Amino acid sequence: MPRPSGVSMILIFPARRGYCCHLTGMAWACCMAISPLTAWAQAFPSRPVRVVIPFPAGGPTDFAARALGAEMAAELGQTLVMDNRGGAAGLIAAQIVASSAPDGHTVLFSGAGAFGINPALFAGRLPYDAQRDFTPIVLVNASPNLLTAGSRFAGNSVADLIRIARENPGKLNIGVGSLGTTQHMAVELLKMMTGMQVTIVPYKGAALAMQDLIGGNIDLLSDGIASSLTQVRAGRIKALAVTSAARAAAAPEIPAVAETLPGFSAVAWFGLFGPAGMPRSVVQTLNRAANAALDKPALRERYTKAGVQPTGGTPEAAAAHVAAELKRWAAVVRVTGAKAD
Repeated sequence: MPRPSGVSMILIFPARRGYCCHLTGMAWACCMAISPLTAWAQAFPSRPVRVVIPFPAGGPTDFAARALGAEMAAELGQTLVMDNRGGAAGLIAAQIVASSAPDGHTVLFSGAGAFGINPALFAGRLPYDAQRDFTPIVLVNASPNLLTAGSRFAGNSVADLIRIARENPGKLNIGVGSLGTTQHMAVELLKMMTGMQVTIVPYKGAALAMQDLIGGNIDLLSDGIASSLTQVRAGRIKALAVTSAARAAAAPEIPAVAETLPGFSAVAWFGLFGPAGMPRSVVQTLNRAANAALDKPALRERYTKAGVQPTGGTPEAAAAHVAAELKRWAAVVRVTGAKAD
């Protein structure tokens, strides 16, 4: 078919093919003018996506990341490769992703520690900025902690705990699997909101703390709901309350701390984050794949059985959540003087 005089014909093939064909120098210049970010967005995902996890393989965080990754792979048409980089309170994993190319092929599966607690506990000492150096993609899940007591503890509720602590200042002790976690910060938040004086006993792992609670060596324990519920339902320890704003679907019979202390919330949560500067279209692609995965009944069932609530939502919601967490834990650390070392 004839074409008007003076008009160059440009043939553009589908973006996923990764090239364009031209008939004039002007057309070639136009193709070359496409920015690297645009090229990444058009080709994404062009290879497997690396998911950096700040904990060793085999734990609950690793389980949640791998379960999500398997479902997201079907949506993206690419494998999600899990890269476990534990240690240094999650700093190693965060640094890897923050320094990666912002093309969406390297993302971080992390949450409350890296994007709320660590910036408060290590203010001015972190090698990254939780907001400036990352691109929020999606919130993935949330899980409350469970405040439990040994069988010899006289109380059966948060109100009892507050009363006994006030009658015996400094005499009660509460175990936590490690410092700098939501389990630890839940106790610090309790201290801030009630003024009670208790001793926090940190352990190298929640399993050791649970042994001491059952053995009567500590009075109380703040731990993840999944591991604690097993011991509660076996009758070895007593459940006082979950630390979420509302009761947990995994144990609706257990009250929330917020029923006694309105506004209380100390929840472990995770999300997907990329390096700063990711193209909007790449973020949206990952966000859509994650939300589609989280809507699948099989994944929701796996999460629920593990005491984890699927979340999902927009990148903007994830960014707002990070901002709120940073503000919450900075205030707690400022008031209580909490430390992680």
